[in-house]
Amino acid sequence: MTKSLTSRQFSIGLTLLAILPPIGIAWFIYLSRWQWLTLFRQPRAIRHDHVLLFILWLIGITSVNLLRAPWRQPAALSGLLLIVLLNLWLLCRQSAQLLSWPQICHYLVCFGGYLTVSGNIFHWLNHWQLLPLWLKFLTGDLLWGYRANADRLFGSADNPNDACCLLLIALAVVLVQMSLRPSSSTWRSRGVIALLMLGIYQTQSRTGLLLMLLMVLGTSFYLNWRRSLWLTGLIGSISWFVLAWLPRSYSWATGWTSRLTIWHDSLQVFAKAPWLGVSYFGFAPQYLNLTGHYVPHAHDIFIMVLASFGLLGGLGLISLIVANGWRLTRHWKSTLPDRRYFALILAVVLAYGVSDFVLSSPQVLMIVLLVMAHYWYVQQAIAVNVDP
Repeated sequence: MTKSLTSRQFSIGLTLLAILPPIGIAWFIYLSRWQWLTLFRQPRAIRHDHVLLFILWLIGITSVNLLRAPWRQPAALSGLLLIVLLNLWLLCRQSAQLLSWPQICHYLVCFGGYLTVSGNIFHWLNHWQLLPLWLKFLTGDLLWGYRANADRLFGSADNPNDACCLLLIALAVVLVQMSLRPSSSTWRSRGVIALLMLGIYQTQSRTGLLLMLLMVLGTSFYLNWRRSLWLTGLIGSISWFVLAWLPRSYSWATGWTSRLTIWHDSLQVFAKAPWLGVSYFGFAPQYLNLTGHYVPHAHDIFIMVLASFGLLGGLGLISLIVANGWRLTRHWKSTLPDRRYFALILAVVLAYGVSDFVLSSPQVLMIVLLVMAHYWYVQQAIAVNVDP
């Protein structure tokens, strides 16, 4: 039952999520199996939880899709996935009372460092000795995506873009820590930043490099705006020379064209069922039928929600973002744990989500749920004016 959950159980799951992803994901699903009972014990708490309301809203849309002949089977699978998501959210919400936010920040940074180190070790091992597929699967070193991406770093995340998003989250934590305590900045923290930036560069994600640059410059301006003006000018003056050395610079135009094509075709899938969508697992088959090419998702969080759950789902997502964004700005100067962590991390996830639907990765999804759960817990503490 939910009361049996301990901090040790959740900590074990987080460790497995980083080192042995499939086992870690299975462990969390196992721990969350009875969490849905919370809804019957505390029904009044539902209206105070925007994430829970959003998930229930998507379940309702998917349930209606079960009545529509073309999408019954994918809708049924999507419904099961959403129920698992519901349980995982309730599990993360409960874990916010067991693990402190500094503990989570420490984990996120260690996770990012592990992605960089393990990615380079796996890359070396794969050149030296071909590892068995079962071991690559357990360690997350099995590429989930196009074979052309095999030379990009992804560590234990199975995909370079997913690894990049996790690395950006870790970098956001370190940069916020530095901005909150400038005097405590040491060579160690700078070394961690350098390690995370190296990992982001090695993922060869164009979006990741842009977000990394914006985050570093933004933090630099916050700490010392005069010095940052010189730094920005220097970067701007050499940008044309640096572009040639950036990862995959030869294919930037091709990559942008490919994204535009996927977004356009995904909107065509959305147009087939504009109100309720084609369900999450119905997207890929419908895209294949429409274009003759297989694409697992829309490579954009907003378009993916529209295609999967229609305008009703899109309105639910916008409502979730607006409601939590309003709360974030309203309580920005609260004496409770600083909002800058949540603001920067969630902004990174949304910004990266414009070019790729990284929430399709259970690893990224679990981390985002964990961050959102702690944000929800802080908001509840603000509501009752009690320090968590």
